[in-house]
Amino acid sequence: MAIICGIDFSTWSSSASVVAATLAGRLDDELFLVHVLEPQVEQMDATAFERVQTLIRERLNAEVGRLKEYTKARIETVVLPGEVADSMRDYALKRKAKLIVVGSAGHGAGALVKLGGTSERLASGSDIPVLVVRESDSMTAWAKGQGLRVIVGTDDSEASMSALRWVEALRRLAPIDVVLGRVYYQDEAHRQYGLSRRFSYTDADPRVEALIERDLKAHVPALDGKGELFYRAKLAVGRVADHLLELAEAERCQLVVVGTHGRKGLARMWSVSAAALHLSRMSVAIVPPDGNPTRLSQPRARRVLVTTDFSTLGNAAVPWAYALTEPGGEVYLTHVTLTTGLAGELAERYLPSAELIPQAPAKVELEVAARLRALTPAAMAEKGIVTRTEVLRSPNAAQAIADAAERVAADLIVISSHGRTGLMRTVFGSVAEEVLKTSRKPVFVVRG
Repeated sequence: MAIICGIDFSTWSSSASVVAATLAGRLDDELFLVHVLEPQVEQMDATAFERVQTLIRERLNAEVGRLKEYTKARIETVVLPGEVADSMRDYALKRKAKLIVVGSAGHGAGALVKLGGTSERLASGSDIPVLVVRESDSMTAWAKGQGLRVIVGTDDSEASMSALRWVEALRRLAPIDVVLGRVYYQDEAHRQYGLSRRFSYTDADPRVEALIERDLKAHVPALDGKGELFYRAKLAVGRVADHLLELAEAERCQLVVVGTHGRKGLARMWSVSAAALHLSRMSVAIVPPDGNPTRLSQPRARRVLVTTDFSTLGNAAVPWAYALTEPGGEVYLTHVTLTTGLAGELAERYLPSAELIPQAPAKVELEVAARLRALTPAAMAEKGIVTRTEVLRSPNAAQAIADAAERVAADLIVISSHGRTGLMRTVFGSVAEEVLKTSRKPVFVVRG
């Protein structure tokens, strides 16, 4: 395998070549130092063009000599014609390279993301991870066995998981402390977890951040290699990249790693990776999807949420939930009490002994909870499964179930489907179908 390093003989590319050489030696890879001749150079007369090429070769050879201090890897020099980003990407694909390394001074803060930077164009269209070096000391020290502190911007995308796997591979070489950073918007987080709709857009909510950090830890409980793992949530009021970089600064990180969706043109204005690369004062790695759909951690049904309407079919979902739960896990038995005109009818049907008056919801919920506990299969204590009950009050049953699953960090939702079709489905709808559409959790549907 190979590492490609772009070099234009600037101070920044000199730092990048040191990092690339150190990495190549540590990974036992071949290093290619690539200089791209811009089109205007090729338009010189033959004599001038020959002199330029000779000078470039001499400087590349001098760079190889300098890098021998940092690596024992085999180094080759390459001069390519054409536009820098396109030529380097094409050559990296030809060599089946695992990494492209370039240097960049960055552009600092600005109202808009610049669309024309070479490193940004290279990273935005690359199918290979691109490491943009702003300083070399921290990376070369890490490659020699010292620690490095890295922040990985995480979301639920394939690119984000690919970025985590890329960092995980580096941790196997030398210690890396990883900060998993999730930038969130207040309204989206409150909606996701079914919390109160009353909130401040500018003040962090400790409940939300505790839930986000809990979910990050459940999703990525560990990474291979050496180093510590930290979980951080950061409230956003504006562009995600700005807040991710604020978090990186606060956590004293030396490298920012983000996944990329390969947006092009004006779509890059909304790209987190492009903005992070443009604004960051520290080195940035841009990682495209690696084509590996597997999760970092294997899925486990440690916490299962099951809901029933107390019908025969609804209750049939309960034993399935316990059967799917791992020993030592938890089952959340839930029932949704609709807070609409149907609530009284449903309570009368399922709880005939309840006093259906406005002052009685607590008593109704106690009776519902008792009926839920009565559905617990025998001998669950032997498996060490803990049963918890929750009565959900909402005008929308499917949304309440999806919100509860997020709030309790359920690994799986179990629900029955009555299989209504035609007019019955139009009139009554399908709660199971809406849960499938609404929830981000896996859903196990018990059919009648």
